[in-house]
Amino acid sequence: MLKYKKILLVSCLLLIIIIVADYYYTVSTWWYIGIVIATVGLLAYGSISIRSDFYCRVICAVDSGDKVIALTFDDGPDEQVTPQVLDLLNKHRVKAAFFCVGSRVLQHPALVERMDKEGHIIGNHGFSHHFFFDLFSAGRIGEELVKTEKLVQRIVHKRLQLFRPPYGVTNPVLAKALRRTNYKSIGWSLKSKDTVIRDEQKLYERLTGKLGNAEIILLHDTCPHLVPALDKFIAYAQEHEYRFERLDKLLQIEAYE
Repeated sequence: MLKYKKILLVSCLLLIIIIVADYYYTVSTWWYIGIVIATVGLLAYGSISIRSDFYCRVICAVDSGDKVIALTFDDGPDEQVTPQVLDLLNKHRVKAAFFCVGSRVLQHPALVERMDKEGHIIGNHGFSHHFFFDLFSAGRIGEELVKTEKLVQRIVHKRLQLFRPPYGVTNPVLAKALRRTNYKSIGWSLKSKDTVIRDEQKLYERLTGKLGNAEIILLHDTCPHLVPALDKFIAYAQEHEYRFERLDKLLQIEAYE
């Protein structure tokens, strides 16, 4: 049973117990309020904590003591930044995973084709990357996934199987959409925060300072300041005997159907 179902079941049982107790004795209203607040708090935590597996299975890490890194990029392709990232990856002979937004795929199909030709894998990141994506219905989320999937399939002739939730938010509706479309949900173990850390040196220091074993790193190929920081980081990791693996190989899963 998924964690959120267990929480709801326990909350309902506690409410029933309190209602019965209230029938025979006087129970403070705060007991009711406390259970509701605790339940809502846990449900909210499960939504924003992608590593909790609260609503659906999300692969965020691999159990390994090896010094290995999988680079993953969200929100692209970007006309300016993605080519620089691809050039940099070629320079260091590193293969990565790109979770692409369908609307951007529509604008820059040549970049998606280049990703594939250069040995990187492509994942689904929805079509709109709408701020309220997690509030969409299961049907609408499914439509976004299929729309992006078909766009990419026309370019690389492969059906996507990996999905990363926009903003890392999950809920029961998203879980339902993933079951319908047969996608595996992918998270991360190290968040670069490159969308908020604008200073190249500070970004580099975060990446090196947080680095552990067997990391799946979340990056964005829409941030210009990422490129020089990533260049230094890859060199640092290689000097410290880390190896870079493509995401699907690290997790031993199939990227395409």
